[in-house]
Amino acid sequence: MAMRLYGSKLSTCTQRVMLVLNELDLSYELINFIRDVHPFGKLPAFEDGSLHIFESRAICRYLVAKYASPDSVMPPPTKLEEIARFEQVASVESSYFDTSIFKIAYEKMFKQFFGLGEADTAEMRKSENDLKEVLDYYDRVLASQRYLTGSKVSLVDLFHLPWLHFLPRLGIEDEILSRKNVAVWCERLEQRATWCKVVQEIAS
Repeated sequence: MAMRLYGSKLSTCTQRVMLVLNELDLSYELINFIRDVHPFGKLPAFEDGSLHIFESRAICRYLVAKYASPDSVMPPPTKLEEIARFEQVASVESSYFDTSIFKIAYEKMFKQFFGLGEADTAEMRKSENDLKEVLDYYDRVLASQRYLTGSKVSLVDLFHLPWLHFLPRLGIEDEILSRKNVAVWCERLEQRATWCKVVQEIAS
């Protein structure tokens, strides 16, 4: 039975899973979101045989654990220091980077699109400042290494790509371009063939 990804190719969370599936060269069927598959009515959800799982990062971690070669985009369980660094940056990505950009997107775009009122300027400015702090931290880290967890790309780097690609639509791409190390890192990630394939899917 083919793997099934329930979601929307316009969703950053769905794109995150699509990217990892491409990285692992796995075939799958993308099915337009079915609300009943995710217990909270969100997307994406995923099926692999008898396994039904939701939440994009959980799906990606499962795929890597099951299908990736050891030490590919996640450190093996025996390398404790690498795991600690990986989990530290993973926490920053999900708790600070993703959260701040989502709030900016919500205030700048989603509120109006869904008829939820005017943008909260104060909340938007706070989120923009939060994002700047994260990117400043990334710029310091990337001054001495190619990727956020070391010399090679990791799952955490890949997790950032959907929102990095979305930044120009929010008019805040200068926050990337003004930080040399972050800009180089972002360009390097966006040039990956696996991500280019996702971008082509989005446009189709």
